[in-house]
Amino acid sequence: MHQARWMARAIYAIKMFLLKDQIKISAKDKRALQDVSLFIATSYVKPWLQCNMAVKAPNQDLCFLKTLKRYEAIDKVISKAALDKFCKHLWYLTDEVAILAIFDDELDDEVKIRMISKLEYDNEKPCHLEKRYVPSKQEIANTLFTKCLDDFVSTKSKHLFTRLKIDTSFLSVPVLMWSQNYAYLNAKSKISTLRAVNDTAERAVKLMQDFHGLITADEEQKQFLLRCVQEHRKLYPDCKKATLRKMYPK
Repeated sequence: MHQARWMARAIYAIKMFLLKDQIKISAKDKRALQDVSLFIATSYVKPWLQCNMAVKAPNQDLCFLKTLKRYEAIDKVISKAALDKFCKHLWYLTDEVAILAIFDDELDDEVKIRMISKLEYDNEKPCHLEKRYVPSKQEIANTLFTKCLDDFVSTKSKHLFTRLKIDTSFLSVPVLMWSQNYAYLNAKSKISTLRAVNDTAERAVKLMQDFHGLITADEEQKQFLLRCVQEHRKLYPDCKKATLRKMYPK
């Protein structure tokens, strides 16, 4: 349910704006609803609908960043707020994960070729792998919105293939022939099953919102309560009888 919180509010905002002439609402609130609805319709819907597809995540995140930057021409306040927030969630623009985009059919072949060349010859970046790309203030002010996906790839991107035990022989084959290459098709089949998940923090926030001060105000007991709830949700992820039968078979 926590995944639907923002989208539910977005839908309600659009509904209220469409029905603004039938409800009592101030002019200020009408303008606010219009601003939110316009942002959702023009910039947010497509990334939201594709946000669970890992192979599309790197390219989509970069495109979304550039979309938010261009949105300055419409609303600087919303553009800045969205950029500040989204720049803290760039999990798919790190060296290791950005290479997923070579399996994205929507990505241009020329970009894929540049990404493959970076796998062999780019050793300029630091030797450690970051879990999340955190752009500097200078990048946000200047270079971030002119970058392409190959700018996020390096020799360290090969770690992904090693982790997933993927045959990389297709990397020596021209990109135009990948659609007929068994190693590429096998790798793409495996990679396509991956789902993009970055809502761990949101889960924790929602858990705290639900139980903060509800049963106990004692900090130590509160921590025990949260652990108990988390463990219970692992054991019973839904309210179906089939789940209960698995735990307590006859």
